[in-house]
Amino acid sequence: MKTFKSILAIAILTAISYSCNNSAVQKMMQEPETGIIVSDENKAKFEDQINTFRTFTQAFHDEDINQLMSVVTDSIQWSPPEYNGGVTVGYDGFKAAVLNYFDNFDDITFNEAEGLIGSDNAYWSGSLYSSGETNTDPNVMRVYGTFSCLHTETGATVYNKWYAVLAFNDDGKIATFSDWFDVSGMQTQIEKFVESNQD
Repeated sequence: MKTFKSILAIAILTAISYSCNNSAVQKMMQEPETGIIVSDENKAKFEDQINTFRTFTQAFHDEDINQLMSVVTDSIQWSPPEYNGGVTVGYDGFKAAVLNYFDNFDDITFNEAEGLIGSDNAYWSGSLYSSGETNTDPNVMRVYGTFSCLHTETGATVYNKWYAVLAFNDDGKIATFSDWFDVSGMQTQIEKFVESNQD
């Protein structure tokens, strides 16, 4: 009888041990441990930055230059989408470019995450995998989506896949802004629209 109880005890302990280990393995597979802890403060900062960018795009849509410029720093450095030899543009040049869009396009709309395959997330910060150091710093944010608008003069609808890297200062304003999209493709879409609507 003692032998039976010993075997039963060993079997129960083995089953419990396997169950615990198996649960731990499953948890590791579902939530791999990276050793990185994201603070509530950084999570809140990231959400604030998303809201700041949404204010920026809503102001673009509303053609409200004061609201739009209120979320960028006076010392903003902008790397425009068209290649310009790597020259950064400051506050006045950035504002002039925005006003040029206001003058030439209507209903400028940012569509979050549109054009991405395999993800519905438009906003990303930190770097778990990169050629730099792993970090959880939300101050540099990547944004993916599309812009759509109407060309004021012709009524052509223009679309662009769009990507940007933004850095925020301690006050939560956009301090640097690098964006990429097919600038010449906008003109091509307008020309095709005009050609297709000629008598």
